[in-house]
Amino acid sequence: MTRSVFTQTLEEQRRGLIGWSIALFAVPMIYVPSYSTFKEQGTLDNIKGGGIYDALGMGDVGGAAAGYLHSTMFALMGPLLMVIFAITFAGRSASQEESGTLDLLLAQPISRTGLLLQRFAALAAQTAIVTTIFGLSVLVGAQSANMEIPAGNILAAAAGVGLLALTVGGVTLLVGAATGRRTLTLGVAALVAAAGYLANNLGAMSDGAGWLRKLSPFYYAIGDSPLMNGWNIGYLGVLVVLIAAAVGVALALFDRRDLAV
Repeated sequence: MTRSVFTQTLEEQRRGLIGWSIALFAVPMIYVPSYSTFKEQGTLDNIKGGGIYDALGMGDVGGAAAGYLHSTMFALMGPLLMVIFAITFAGRSASQEESGTLDLLLAQPISRTGLLLQRFAALAAQTAIVTTIFGLSVLVGAQSANMEIPAGNILAAAAGVGLLALTVGGVTLLVGAATGRRTLTLGVAALVAAAGYLANNLGAMSDGAGWLRKLSPFYYAIGDSPLMNGWNIGYLGVLVVLIAAAVGVALALFDRRDLAV
């Protein structure tokens, strides 16, 4: 039974995982190669000159190629899709209590802690899969558009977005473990993600509000401009700590709570 909850979760969600994998491969392949066209038309210079990069907190990203890739994939589309993916998949665990299927799992020789850990392990594996697909798709698109951005930097940015998604997934798991209510779980997780996104962007636009960025997981995922600077193990480590903390609290709450089963 130790492996069955993990594998059962992957089996139950395999269609959704395939669909998300296709979407996270297709989106970069649609947007990233368009860089060549925008560059020839001079559109990118107009956008940067209009202050849009600064408004999105991308003034320090670097050249046109890095700015375009960051704005489309790593400051907007990538985090948005990955966070929705994590919330959706992590939130499904909360619905088992409402539907009454949780008691069937707990009737097996497995502890609550073991059950939740395996659920998180499945989420981590799924997140790793879609992150890898997303990163490789961006890498292929960037090469086809002759962006000349180091592959390692692109993978560093993808890793940041992946850990960001898993952080939000951990928070979703925590709320689900505390409440057992799917609607509330999804709502709170979405609110936390939106607050983090706004804190990162608002902090970037105002010198006096720069401290807000350090409260946001988005900052530690993409705030150090990995497309220009490469891997920042310290920032990624912060996300790992946040994930561990969320899962740890979720385990404690789930183990002690009176379950509605």
